[in-house]
Amino acid sequence: MKVAILHSWFLIPGGSEKVVDVLAGMYLEADIYALFLDPAKLSPALRNHRVIPTLLNRIPFATTKLHRHLMPLYPWAVESLDLREYDLVISSCGPAMMGASIREDASHISYCHSPQRSWWDLYPEHQRQLKGVSRHMFTFGATWVRTWEFAGMQRVDHVIANSNYIAARVQKYFRRESTVIYPPVAVNTQPASPAGGEYYLTLGRLEKPKRIDLLIHACNSLGRRLLIAGTGKEDAYLKSLAGPTIEFLGFVADSKLPDLYAGARAFLFASLEDFGIAPVEAQSYGIPVIAYGRGGSLETVRVNDPEGRPDTGIFFFEQTAYSLIEAILRFEEKEQKFYRSEIQRHANQFGTARFVENFSNFVRANVTRT
Repeated sequence: MKVAILHSWFLIPGGSEKVVDVLAGMYLEADIYALFLDPAKLSPALRNHRVIPTLLNRIPFATTKLHRHLMPLYPWAVESLDLREYDLVISSCGPAMMGASIREDASHISYCHSPQRSWWDLYPEHQRQLKGVSRHMFTFGATWVRTWEFAGMQRVDHVIANSNYIAARVQKYFRRESTVIYPPVAVNTQPASPAGGEYYLTLGRLEKPKRIDLLIHACNSLGRRLLIAGTGKEDAYLKSLAGPTIEFLGFVADSKLPDLYAGARAFLFASLEDFGIAPVEAQSYGIPVIAYGRGGSLETVRVNDPEGRPDTGIFFFEQTAYSLIEAILRFEEKEQKFYRSEIQRHANQFGTARFVENFSNFVRANVTRT
């Protein structure tokens, strides 16, 4: 089979880009297409592939400032892709990519990370934040792109969702049933360190939706030590909130993660995520997770298991510092009842090898080779 992999853009490395990396490793001869491409941001896994951006990439400042503002042109750019030579098209389904046109006898699998929040479920909130001409331009563009994306998703042969949470959103917005295949996570395979950490830990981009502010407020109030690894636009603001027990580590290299996780009591996670790679990575080191109990966390953190298996974390159900404080105190009451080897075993089901096996089996069962 001749395979093409479609992805919205390669501008900021993230979870969806890791999925493309693994798919590219599965299909070594695949060509990669993207709306926008910054060659410097390509991962090593993609550098042996042909990576083709759309014409939008030629617009000045498209890859640095304008790519989101060009949203009304996404459908045109995707429709412009010539995919006639490919037997299988896999769209890593970000904005607009599900609408690609393929040969009549070819197959299209859309791996859906999430319907684009800003013009689907968070559309009213995003619209309220804009004023004047910007508001009207966004309203026009979002109306057009939503209609086009819905129509495009009806032509897709098979839809895969990255969690049950996303499968429900795919059903709501696109009226499509989907198969759930959890995304690949680079889980730790070394034995978990023994318990006895000295601090709480969080790791990820410092951006508003991650709600790092809640973690800071909670640990300030409790006088607990919190280490924050990562960088982002909220860096200065979050540092202004931090008390003496909060420490910002900045970017942490992968080689430093084992030692960082080894000293953690628990991993704190306050954002609403479609899947949430960071809590799985933490659990793969045997670290229990205190997570906001909505979205993908309900599938990746095991709490009150009906089969009686040990918990791997604790949930809090309101995005408030008070609710998180209460969860931390509950965790500390039963901290010795979390078994790091069990937590690590739970995380292994989300490893890259499991994704490769599940995705390959899906293709074999559903795609006819030509």
